[in-house]
Amino acid sequence: MLFRKEALETRSRNWSGKAVLLSDLPGRYLIAFTAAFFLLFFILITEFSYTRRVNVYGEITSVPRAVTVFSAQPGFIESCLVKPGQKIKKGQPLCSVNVSRTTASGAVNIRHRESIEKRIDTLTHIDAEIRHNRSITLAMLTEEKERYELALQHSAQAVIHAREGLGLMKENMDNYRQYQKQGLINRDQLISQTALYYQQQNDILGLDTQNEQNALQVLTLRSAMQTQASDFDNQLYQISIQKSALEGELADADAGGDQVIISPVDGTVDTLSVTPGQSVGSGDSLIQIIPATAHYRQLVLWVPDSAVLYLTAGQQVNIRYDAFPSEKFGQFPGKIFSVAHTPASWQEMATYSGSPARSVNAPETWYKVIVTPNSDQFHYKDSIIRAENGMRASVTLFLDERKLYQWIFSPLYDVRDSALGLIHE
Repeated sequence: MLFRKEALETRSRNWSGKAVLLSDLPGRYLIAFTAAFFLLFFILITEFSYTRRVNVYGEITSVPRAVTVFSAQPGFIESCLVKPGQKIKKGQPLCSVNVSRTTASGAVNIRHRESIEKRIDTLTHIDAEIRHNRSITLAMLTEEKERYELALQHSAQAVIHAREGLGLMKENMDNYRQYQKQGLINRDQLISQTALYYQQQNDILGLDTQNEQNALQVLTLRSAMQTQASDFDNQLYQISIQKSALEGELADADAGGDQVIISPVDGTVDTLSVTPGQSVGSGDSLIQIIPATAHYRQLVLWVPDSAVLYLTAGQQVNIRYDAFPSEKFGQFPGKIFSVAHTPASWQEMATYSGSPARSVNAPETWYKVIVTPNSDQFHYKDSIIRAENGMRASVTLFLDERKLYQWIFSPLYDVRDSALGLIHE
């Protein structure tokens, strides 16, 4: 039979082609090839080394960085005073933000301002009245003092003349005593002359008293002038303090109305984040300004603590920009400008859009590294493209260098370290 079992088994065992037997290579060739292979492998892992590399991410920033102006209080934009691309000066007004509150009686800051202005006007009027009264009072006291000074001069002259007359009368009285001893006059004439002398002496005593009173009155008026001037000055000082306090309240009232945002630096307006009539909250971005001295030659990187120890200033790095794929444009050279020695704070990292996200479950320490690209311009289709703020980049950092066998046996080092006991000095 054609399909019997034995015929099928015979057909399955038949070869479809011819078997070709190769002649055996000599064993010495295999041994030499194997020895050469292992020798080359040994030389490769012992003589050649490999530098560990790590890729980190960062972004291009201008030096100095772009300045973002924020809103200090919630309100709405009343007017924008600048346009994108406009050059501005430090202190120039940028926009006006209305932060006032309105009640049924009107705007609170306007009513408050009107009340303060009325009080300031009242104090100004009181100040003028006090100054007028001060001038009148001091003028009257000055006139009275001048009269008493004139009277003091007259009384002093009278006392001088009276003393001169008293001296003459004393000489006459002494002469009369001699005359009476010589018998030229009688006793009554001597007594009369003596009485005139003592009467003149009593008159001089009255003039001295009047003169002392005039001098005392002059001193009293001088003291009164100083006291009155001090009282008026104290009143004026109190008025000035009250006006200063009200002017401060007036400034607070203005701050509760329209706030004028001014430019903190010289530069160019890059973007306006708001439009007139738009509501803004506290801390909202209003305007971004590129400083006048800005240039784009700084790449900010965030490097983990496991890699930062191997970095030094001046070290070369490779840069790849997301905007310029390395498949077409290749890598760009750069070098490290500075390496931070303290960990970066999350507040600082939050100001950069390309900073690593904060992870609560896997916290990591990051250090700020500044890289200076060799060029901040790129050539594409006969045109030059300039780097801009926020341009993301990936940077390859070259860390520690080891022999190849050390990298191959690194798992064994971990086993050794884990099996090693306590280290004693």
